[in-house]
Amino acid sequence: MIWVISDTHLTKSHILPDSFTDKVGRGDIILHLGDLVSFEIIEYLQSLCQVHAVRGNCDLPDVRRVLPPKLNTELNGLKLGLMHGQGGHDETLRLIKAEYQGKVDIALFGHTHIPFHQRENGTLFFNPGSLSNNRDGKNSYGVLHLDDEPWGEIIEL
Repeated sequence: MIWVISDTHLTKSHILPDSFTDKVGRGDIILHLGDLVSFEIIEYLQSLCQVHAVRGNCDLPDVRRVLPPKLNTELNGLKLGLMHGQGGHDETLRLIKAEYQGKVDIALFGHTHIPFHQRENGTLFFNPGSLSNNRDGKNSYGVLHLDDEPWGEIIEL
């Protein structure tokens, strides 16, 4: 299973929602799209399964020094691009499209705390929302399905 999370904004791993962490298995992958804030969170997630992460604008300095601002990776033969984002929703979407449209199969981003799923010109743009700090009060995460036609599923807590 490929889990997609963003904007956890936590400094203590024990306050990650059990309704998410209880589902994660050792053979899974978590893609964290920034604003995890502290290393304690990424270390806890790494104890659950493999993790790929990028930094966000609210991450502490030690996290920002280690995690990249963007990450390109490949899973199941598909190209993925991960970034956090900046500014409002429209600015973040413009930034992500400028960086990844037509260059990757799936562009994953966070920052807005608002779930987003749209395919445009062969690229799937996917934002899972915020796992623990959603602006509309509905915390969420994503599951990435890498079938013939890749798609992202938004799951509200």
